[in-house]
Amino acid sequence: MIRTRFAPSPTGELHIGGARTALFNFLLARSAGGQGRFVLRIDDTDAERSRREFEFKLMEDLRWLGLDWDEGPDGPGGVSCRQSERLGLYAEWMLRLREAGAVYPCFCSDERLGALRRAGALLGQQPLRRDQAARGEPPRYDGRCRALSSGEAERRIASGEKPCWRFALGSESIVFEDAVRGRQVFPAGTIGDFVLERSDGMPTYLFASAVDDLAMEITHVVRGDEHVPNTARQLAILDRLGCPRPVFAHIPMILSADRQKLSKRTGSTSIREYRERGFLPEGLVAYLATLSWSPGDSVSPFSLESLAGAFSLDRISRSSPLHDESHLLHWQREAMRRRGTARVRQEIAERDPRFEVLGDRLDVLIGDLLDEHPLTGELEQALAFLVERPTGERTEWMPILASALGKLEPWTEEELNGLLRAFMRERGMKGKEFFHPLRLLLTGGERGAALPLVLLALGREEAVSRLAG
Repeated sequence: MIRTRFAPSPTGELHIGGARTALFNFLLARSAGGQGRFVLRIDDTDAERSRREFEFKLMEDLRWLGLDWDEGPDGPGGVSCRQSERLGLYAEWMLRLREAGAVYPCFCSDERLGALRRAGALLGQQPLRRDQAARGEPPRYDGRCRALSSGEAERRIASGEKPCWRFALGSESIVFEDAVRGRQVFPAGTIGDFVLERSDGMPTYLFASAVDDLAMEITHVVRGDEHVPNTARQLAILDRLGCPRPVFAHIPMILSADRQKLSKRTGSTSIREYRERGFLPEGLVAYLATLSWSPGDSVSPFSLESLAGAFSLDRISRSSPLHDESHLLHWQREAMRRRGTARVRQEIAERDPRFEVLGDRLDVLIGDLLDEHPLTGELEQALAFLVERPTGERTEWMPILASALGKLEPWTEEELNGLLRAFMRERGMKGKEFFHPLRLLLTGGERGAALPLVLLALGREEAVSRLAG
């Protein structure tokens, strides 16, 4: 059975990168049919920054995208999936590590550790190699407290000092086969002894995550490639405990258009903000599915079931995709068209009941405006002139045009187009001097749908009334 997990920290809202990670884990689990399970785990060991309201928003956004889970913090599966509720489990595994001599207490002050970090190279060790720096690895701990005798450590603890507990790394290299990046090697000595339990007794992310993956029987971990160094550390823990390794697949980081790490400054946007702007969940899913993976021409990118049937780790690209909102808007347009004008009209009417009286007259304009206004909110604003009569200057020829429109039969796009052009020619007017003031009076804007479509949507009575005054 394939068991995957998405394990966000509830310290902020769900963004594009996290949503893609959740999607890929969901698709991998669902690709196994009834033999797959997708787990939502909340990694909230950072008590100072974790907020329950962020957790609720994350869950709402995932469900909005259609990424429902089999086990999670809200009850499915019958297992607690919040790390803050699993502290007893971590304490049990920490005891095992202590009994095995795999950890030791560290009494180094924050000031000393800060000085080591600022130095860039640790006491008694060589500076970080260039490949380590490129992987974003922090400076290594110099192992000062590892040399303390057990008697000295016990005496300091008895005197009231509260140490953190560090993992005592072995002398062997850490090697694993990444399902996306291939063979990964961390030679002995390139990783320092890292903290598993803080001085306040709280487990670190590295330790809690390793224990949880083991306890929850996670078989595949799909996450961003910035976690590669964390994976080496987590595998060291599992190996020391004699526990099986899950398959790790590190997907490339999504970059901004100028190939920078996504941030608020470089275009990172939360899923919640996209929702509020009017993006459709199926459009976002289709977009996310194309970031480092291609579902293929025969697969519907708007169907999670279809995507899951085609998903495989070996087709994920190693190169970083660029977050391109124009690409996202393309999928939004396609999703809106797929919904159909009748459903879009219904959704607009639900947002503003004043549109209900227009019925299917809205459809002709919706189809014409979707390219320029693919977001529901923007489309609603572009159609607002239908329910909010604009104020515009009425020219002397408009009442005459109103009279002609009142007699027109049949009231069709073709006949309306012919009448407008014939009226303009009869008065010797150029296109701009005729259509521009006409559009301003009818819609209040200088751009928009073709005027015959505007008149169709307004209906004969309202169009004549606006022109006649």
